[in-house]
Amino acid sequence: MAHAPDIAELRAAFPALQRTRRGKPPIYLNNTCMTLRPQVVIDAVRAYYEDFPTCGGGRSDGTKRLHNWFQEELRGHEMHAREAARDLIGASSVDEIVWTRNTSEALNIVAHGIALEPGDEIVGSEREHNSNLVPWLEAERRLRERAGDPELVVRRFFELDEDGGFDLERALAAITDRTRVLALGHASNLDGTIIPDAAIQALAARVHEVGGVLVLDAAQSVPHRSVDVAALGVDFLAFSIHKMCGPTGMGVLWGRYELLDAIAPFIVGGDTIADTWQDRVEYKHPPGRFEAGLQDYAGITGAAAAIDYITDTVGFDTIRSQELALNTRLTERLAPLQCDHFWLLGPEDPARRGGVITMASHSGALINAIERIGDEEANVMVRRGMFCVNAYLHRRFDRTDSAKNNLRASVYFYNTLEECDVFADIVERVVKDPLRYLDDA
Repeated sequence: MAHAPDIAELRAAFPALQRTRRGKPPIYLNNTCMTLRPQVVIDAVRAYYEDFPTCGGGRSDGTKRLHNWFQEELRGHEMHAREAARDLIGASSVDEIVWTRNTSEALNIVAHGIALEPGDEIVGSEREHNSNLVPWLEAERRLRERAGDPELVVRRFFELDEDGGFDLERALAAITDRTRVLALGHASNLDGTIIPDAAIQALAARVHEVGGVLVLDAAQSVPHRSVDVAALGVDFLAFSIHKMCGPTGMGVLWGRYELLDAIAPFIVGGDTIADTWQDRVEYKHPPGRFEAGLQDYAGITGAAAAIDYITDTVGFDTIRSQELALNTRLTERLAPLQCDHFWLLGPEDPARRGGVITMASHSGALINAIERIGDEEANVMVRRGMFCVNAYLHRRFDRTDSAKNNLRASVYFYNTLEECDVFADIVERVVKDPLRYLDDA
């Protein structure tokens, strides 16, 4: 059994955590949006610009020697990155790994390229991130135009439990003979709620029975736990590298090869083609047909370093145990403070929420005060707003006038119990004497 890495040693690898302002270090609790980067990732990005700053040579298709020093080095790094991404999620081939800018672009590729006809339906939960909602609403709009029916129902949703927990029976019941796509968020960025693997497997089996596919938004799961696409039985999966210690502007779309090869490319031109004539085009096979133009080669190099760091240096056991300990501490501190001023979203059990805890309030001023005091006094960085789950929050909380008043603290393996206590102390102080601290909403 491998020895668990020391958290203090891991923290020392992150330059951002070594900074100070007003004599205090940062307390970064906005990891659901984007994580920090260790030096090894920063060095990998810099290496591209310093050592082999070229274009081309980074494609997986073709084995012909390039006869170009920098391109040969680039191809080696790109192939290592693609292999690392393949191994990370249990894909069967590097040709199933498509580089994207983020999860949003990956899901758009699927929603735009998959063949749908009027009468087909797309199913999701009531709490999908905008990136896993809006592309399907756009697919609905296109099908309505084709059918000449502005009321045609294409995208349907099923409800979650009262506390936001996932209900497998409701999800299964939502799948009908007309379901062609089941598009789900594996873990919620709002409250961290996780769909158990057994539930994903059952849903995949059911949607396959009716001839549909399961598309998994894994932006909040792949960075935090072991995910195996073959074991889950899903058809497409998307995640972002910037949520797992990697560069911004880097994401991954995975799809079963025969499905990727059947969908139309979303953005075309550049390197997406095998050949062109004045009157026609022949597209590459995946993944090349989806990777238009010059790629973010520095980001690809950094992605490899990030995946290697997460899997080899940190490990998912460390990530999961540390997140559970941190979220347990936050829950133990904040849950007793719930009152008319604020309440916590999601299931009570922190083991069901990943590394996320979100406060909701009738008062935007209260949320503002906690965020402001945390920043001013202790360099605490949290996130307020609707977190791109507007539709769910409007549906659930407009009636209580609290849909927009949310404050989220999200942890990663490099956070500490002491940091959680600093944040909880501020919340407790404001909640117990709100009139002393409130500012404008």
